Amino acid sequence: MLTKRKITEDYISGFVDGEGCFSLSLRKDKGRYFYWKAIFAIVIRNDDDKIIKQIKKYFDCGSISYSKDCIRYQITDTTELMTIIIPFFEKFPLIGKKGDDFKLWREAVFIINKNKIKKVNSEKGIKGFVKNQWNVDDIKRLDDLRNEMKKFKSGLISRTFKY
Repeated sequence: MLTKRKITEDYISGFVDGEGCFSLSLRKDKGRYFYWKAIFAIVIRNDDDKIIKQIKKYFDCGSISYSKDCIRYQITDTTELMTIIIPFFEKFPLIGKKGDDFKLWREAVFIINKNKIKKVNSEKGIKGFVKNQWNVDDIKRLDDLRNEMKKFKSGLISRTFKY
């Protein structure tokens, strides 16, 4: 039984080192539309849901969802990622290879946030999306970052710990 104790920053950092995920995804629609998304997530078995709920309470953002056997906590809003999650892991760094993965992901979050649509189309009689012009170098860098992150996740990059 999990005792009722306050969750600590070091515990969260260690827990994320083992169970967390920093991901970067790209959605393309027939070459005309694309969408980059940065995600911070933790997925564990349902019977450890108290830990996830405490972590969500600590960060005070994101959402929790359940599947048959798992509970998932995730944050996708780039403002929350930039103002809450990134500063947290800069102050309480991850020590495994996930720390290097985080550094790549952090750069991607800054690029996505820089290019996110900041204007809502609210003109009377006009519907649809406001066209957002991405910098070509930013798109290439995001693709490079995603490919580097895939290497971490597939185990192609090994990390040597320095003590």
